[in-house]
Parts: sequence; C-alpha cells; structure tokens
Amino acid sequence: MTGSPEGLTRTCCAPVATCGEVALSPYDLANMGRSTPMTWFYEATLDPEALIAALEQTLAFYPVFCGRYNQTPPSAIALSNAGVPVQTCTTEEVTLAAAIAHLPNATPSAEASIFSRSAHEPFVPAKAPMDPDAGSPDVPLLALKITTFALGGGTAIGMLLQHGVADADAQIAFMRNWSRIFRGLALDPSPIHDRGLGLPPSPPSGAPLLARPDRFNMLLVPPGEPAVPPFMAVMPKIAGPQVCVVPLTKAALAAQKAAASAGLAEGAFVSTDDVACARVWQALCTMRCAQLGLGVDCEEVSTCSRACNFRRRTEPPLGEGYCGNGVSQVWTGLRVRELLRMSASHVAQRLRADLQACTPEAVTARGAWLREQQRLGNKTTQAFDANALTFIVSSWGFDWEGANFGAKPARFDHGALVPIVAVMTPRPGGDGMDVYASGAQASLEQFASVLMA
Repeated sequence: MTGSPEGLTRTCCAPVATCGEVALSPYDLANMGRSTPMTWFYEATLDPEALIAALEQTLAFYPVFCGRYNQTPPSAIALSNAGVPVQTCTTEEVTLAAAIAHLPNATPSAEASIFSRSAHEPFVPAKAPMDPDAGSPDVPLLALKITTFALGGGTAIGMLLQHGVADADAQIAFMRNWSRIFRGLALDPSPIHDRGLGLPPSPPSGAPLLARPDRFNMLLVPPGEPAVPPFMAVMPKIAGPQVCVVPLTKAALAAQKAAASAGLAEGAFVSTDDVACARVWQALCTMRCAQLGLGVDCEEVSTCSRACNFRRRTEPPLGEGYCGNGVSQVWTGLRVRELLRMSASHVAQRLRADLQACTPEAVTARGAWLREQQRLGNKTTQAFDANALTFIVSSWGFDWEGANFGAKPARFDHGALVPIVAVMTPRPGGDGMDVYASGAQASLEQFASVLMA
C-alpha cells in the first residue's frame, strides 16, 4: 500500500492465482488503443474496506482483469494475478451534489448541459500510463478509485479498463457482479472467458488471403507504420474543452419513434435506438459542417459508424456474460446533402438495413479476416475521413443502475469524450437516454439545439 496526497493506493489480487494465458480475439485487437473511464455516484457512504473485500472475491471470477498483456504488441493476456490498483480517498472540499451538478437533472424537464471535459477526472484513476494504451506488459488492465464525500456523505466509484480487454457491456457487467458479491449474491451473468468466437481454423500456409468482407470499413496499417487519423489537420477546428449532454426523455423518444414509424411499409420497422441514432448523426453532421465551413448541401460523404453488440448475433450466441469485445461497427454512408435533407425516419431505415446485414456469417467472416491480417503484423483500425465526417455513435444501453452495493447508484458518468464520438447512456430510472458529444461551446450549443428540435 502506498500513500499519496490523493489517499491510499493498494493492489488487489484474486485470492487464488490462475495460470496460463487468454488469447485476445481479433475484435479485442481491433478495439485496442484507449481505456474507457466510467464513474458511478452513490448517495450512500459505502465502506471502502468492504468494497475492496468484495472486489478481491470478484476478481477470482475475472482473472483477465488481474493479468497483464503478454508482450508488446500483445497477443494475449497473461493470467499473472499481478493485480488491480485501487485508490481510496476522501474529499472534504467537494460534495456529492457538486460532483454531479454538471449532469442534466433526472426530471422529465431536464435541459442540455455543457461543462468541462475534465469534470469526470477527479473521480477516476489517473489515466497515465493506461491511456493511451501502448500494449505494455507492465501496465494494469483495470484500475479503480473509491472516493468518499466527507461533506454530506456519498461515494464515487471510478473505473478505467482497457478497451482492448473488454467493451462497455463487459465493463458494466463486471461492476454489477462486484455489487452482487458485495451483497452475498451469485454472479449474474457469470463471465465467459472463451474468446474463440467460434471462428473456423486458419487457412493452411500458402493458401490465398481471405477477401475483405463487404461493408467492412477497416484500415490496414503495415508493421512499423504509425496509425495517424486523416482528420488530424482539422482537429484544431473541431476539438474543444467542453462536453454537452443532451437529455432525451422516454416520452420524447416515444414521440420521435411514433413519428418515424408513421407511414412505414407493412412489415418495416425502426427501433427507438435507430431513430435516436439517426437524429444524433444529423445533429453531429450539422455541427461539423458549421465548424469546417462546409455547405449543408455539399457532396462530401458522412458516415455513421454504429457500434453493434453481437453477443446475440453469433451462431451459437456468445452469451450475455461474454467478457471481451463482443462489438463490431456497422457503417452507413450518405452524402451530406442527402443526410441533412432526409427525414429521421428515412435515415433510421438506412441504419436498420445496415444493422440487419450484421449476420452471424458476417461476424464470423469479419473475425476471420481480422485474425489473418493481424497475424501478418498489420494493425487493424477504423477508417476515417479528412473532414471528420465519420462519426462513431455508441449506444450503451446497459443497466448501470444494477451496480447496487446495498444502495442503487444515483448517477452515472463517463469520459469517452472524443470529437468524432457520441455516446448514448440510459437516464436514471429508465427515463430515456443522455447523449454525450464534445467540442467547443458554440458548436455544442448548435448540436443540442438541432438534437432537441
């Protein structure tokens, strides 16, 4: 245990070490590069020692989170039980109410909120050296921070987890299972650590290379070359120190879905998430055009890169407890003039059609192609464009309120804040979703205005 002005940091390990390695899947390697910060806020003052005792029991079921990458660049997680650093501290300067004041309130009349990108940082572990993820065998894969609010009570539990190890679904499932162990309950779901994905055996040596699957916008970066996004030249115009969270209440989402569903052909369907994603894409594109001085009737192509959880889409299904990256992107491209002239219903229908093309066969073909290219030494990363008109829209429709340590969390926050990314998270009590985007104040005001219109 080490002391610091921020409190105490200790390394927590599983009670019994597990030997061997768990190979990283092709989708793990494709998602590697950043850690994902998340924070849960509780009105109850939780006992840090009881939390840590339950954590150590939970880690017995999650040996990958106690491990380290096996090498640089990594191909597997060494089950070394090297441990999870856990920082515990008490703040006598900030109240719980002040810590969550930047988030839209939990009422149906909530309004958009704009705040500093750094608002989440006091409540998550220090991001260096985990972020960006350099694939080092010496760096933890998971880190935690427990903050007690001395003034008025309350607790924050912050987490950093390498995206190359697990996605948001697995990250939040871990938090829920930790809380279940804390309450003396069985895991639900139990984590599944087999990352084989049911892929077919690799082709024999000398066989022709696999063809790139259709609709798979991944870029190959040869060994030794840096993966430099093509939009770096416009970053000064699109980046900013603020974050905007736009609340879309359950009632508002229901009305938008009803409007988008009116007049659909018999048998046609769009989901609430399809419609929300369509409107977020249109708002992001409108904002980007203003930032770069592009006309809303221009011929540039904008792409929605939508995260698709394929745990239920494989054959057989991976299972709810799949503890890895069970996610791939689904891309939909439209010219800017088309995207901004189309109704949300028509955009949602395009998104739905591309999502339905993510079949079990497609997931397998993509995984096999990624595996082959990665074994050739190529880095596989998403393709972007020079004007940053490719937007990652990720819907984290997961039960963060299920992380109940004898008290349900009051609020949830995260730090996946990049100018090309929008994240949608459930609002408290299931009242719709909060939509996160980042940039400069004026740009975010425009984004919120378009999205809430």
